[in-house]
Amino acid sequence: MAVQMRSQAELVNDRMFTLLELSRQARAAERGEELDYLVVNSTHRLAPYRQAILWHGDHRPAALSGLMAPDANAPMMGWLTDLHRDVLSTLEAGPVEVGSLSEADQAAWQEYLPPFALWLPDGSAGEAGAGLLLVREMAWTEPESTLIEEWWQVWVHARRSLEGGGKTRRRFSLEIVKQWLLPAERPWYRKRLTWIGAGFLVLMLFPVRMTVVAPGQLVPVDPLWVRAPIEGVVAEVLVSPTDKVAVGDPLFSFDDEVLESRVEVSRRALETATAQYQQLTQQVLSDEDLGAELIEAAGAVEQKRAELRFLESRLSDSTVRAKRAGVAIFDSASALVGQPVAVGERIMRIVDPGKSEIEAWLPVADAVDLPPGSPVNLYLSSAPLDPVSGEVRYVAYDATERPSGNVAYRVRATLDQADRSRIGLKGTTRLSGGWTTLGYWILRRPIASLRTRVGM
Repeated sequence: MAVQMRSQAELVNDRMFTLLELSRQARAAERGEELDYLVVNSTHRLAPYRQAILWHGDHRPAALSGLMAPDANAPMMGWLTDLHRDVLSTLEAGPVEVGSLSEADQAAWQEYLPPFALWLPDGSAGEAGAGLLLVREMAWTEPESTLIEEWWQVWVHARRSLEGGGKTRRRFSLEIVKQWLLPAERPWYRKRLTWIGAGFLVLMLFPVRMTVVAPGQLVPVDPLWVRAPIEGVVAEVLVSPTDKVAVGDPLFSFDDEVLESRVEVSRRALETATAQYQQLTQQVLSDEDLGAELIEAAGAVEQKRAELRFLESRLSDSTVRAKRAGVAIFDSASALVGQPVAVGERIMRIVDPGKSEIEAWLPVADAVDLPPGSPVNLYLSSAPLDPVSGEVRYVAYDATERPSGNVAYRVRATLDQADRSRIGLKGTTRLSGGWTTLGYWILRRPIASLRTRVGM
């Protein structure tokens, strides 16, 4: 009797040392695959069994003892998936009563598994149904169940630590959050979800300005366009881009060789007509019948003189001068030289660098009510942290097609104070209209898009 008691004590000690060794191996594992292999194969050192099957939360088995990788197409795998989904995922820890299964499951169990099974679910896992199934030909004793359950808890803790608590966070998002928002022991008006919904509703009613964003730039106020006074070819540009000019300074000149030749031809024609007139004046003294020819010759002289004056004025216009002091704005002098231009064609602008305003292009989809005086902020790409502020001066009545292909309304805004930024700098403009609620400000575009789609 004493020998039998010593052998049982030695067996218990051996299993406890085995449990300690398995626990150490579980803590030392660096990959989840190592832990899976350890639990389905090394648990046999604590208690004998024929088969160990491990699930990680989905219904398909993750690992089986004696197999490196389960065959997903095997009939047994399909039945184990159904068994876990229909039976095991809802069971508590302990032996599995095979007799309580359906007739079809009992028949399949007899075909694939021994009659006695021990189910160990992961009660702390965020993935419902995770657990370990051990099956063998003999019934499970209470000491064996207690020892294996202890080892199972150690293994679950090791895997959770290896995964960094991801399962705990997933459980928090599915169960704890629901209980935190809708505690069953509180009435509806004291539940956190009710207060959160009320706070969200109040937030959606918070007054904000209706703001839209549009591309914009700094443009001059009332620029003077310099147009071609005559038709011809630009021969020389006498200023550089962004040069300061005064009234009367030459800007550019046309090729005047053709004009000079035409002036010379007209001058000679005038001399010829004048000589003919003088000759007829002497002849009319002796022959009164030449009076009609004299009148015609006098008209020819006046015509030639008028043509000469016109051509001389055109020749004087071949050099275009500034009619206002400011800065000459154009792209490139080399691009203008040799360019044929028509009468009235725009060549360059003269602007006052101290007078600028904001020009924005408001897309049709974002068109909101912008009364004069609405605040405008231009965030230049060159200085995004130093916005240029102004007030809306006017919004164009008709939309204009832009070079990019979209249609937009032109918006002009006066500056609150003189700005030293260079004219032509571009950026993003924030236009602020009337007051509205935060909820409408957020849902305006989705509502407009929905109405466009459904036609309501």
